Amino acid sequence: AQNSKSSIPATPILSKAEVDAKLKPFFEKLDSVPQDSNGTATIRNMAIEFAEENLNEAGVYVIRNVLAYTMSTEELITFIDGNEYFKADSTIIKERALWEVQLETAEGKMFKDFEAEYEGKVVKLSDYVGKGKYVLVDFWASWCGPCKGEIPNLVELQNKFGGEKFTVLGVNVWDEEEKFKAALTEEGITYPQIYIPRDNKDNATELYGIKGIPQIILFGPDGVIVKRDLRGNAMKALVEEKMK
Repeated sequence: AQNSKSSIPATPILSKAEVDAKLKPFFEKLDSVPQDSNGTATIRNMAIEFAEENLNEAGVYVIRNVLAYTMSTEELITFIDGNEYFKADSTIIKERALWEVQLETAEGKMFKDFEAEYEGKVVKLSDYVGKGKYVLVDFWASWCGPCKGEIPNLVELQNKFGGEKFTVLGVNVWDEEEKFKAALTEEGITYPQIYIPRDNKDNATELYGIKGIPQIILFGPDGVIVKRDLRGNAMKALVEEKMK
């Protein structure tokens, strides 16, 4: 039966139109949730209820696009593990692998090293991270508008704090080397860089579970991850706090 949590369909049940029809009233209800301190919990509970009642593509959509942003990664994996339908869904299985990598590179975890050949020599993340200073690592690309939007903040932090206690490090990903090098001049970037070729076998973005850029991570002097997903004023405030 479709309403049994133990049922595992072999093929998709719903068409796109049917999925959209199920999601429409759900998202209309979400729009009515007050944007206050209790809003996230309310949305999470509504999404859990919807997913448990929709063991189909609509439920999968809500897990990926609502619960993934309102639950901790640990809670999300526990929820999936408690439901045989979602646990066996091919889309969820693929996403779960990413979530587990994000858990391994979350706040408080030791950095994962990677390397790439750049300007004729092999450069490693560990050439910078875990060497006794804070390192703000920016995963970026020359074609990425939001990445370019953060570069002035990174330049400002490097100019203000760069030295024995702190450095910014750019890790250029998903880019063409010529465009990457041109962007260094165009954007006024002087802090060190690692260029990761698209065919790199130890892909840096996969190691850190990165789906989108910019992804900016602060590593502590011992190489432990202090914070991920840093942007703008919050990023600047955190670095300034650590530099006191």
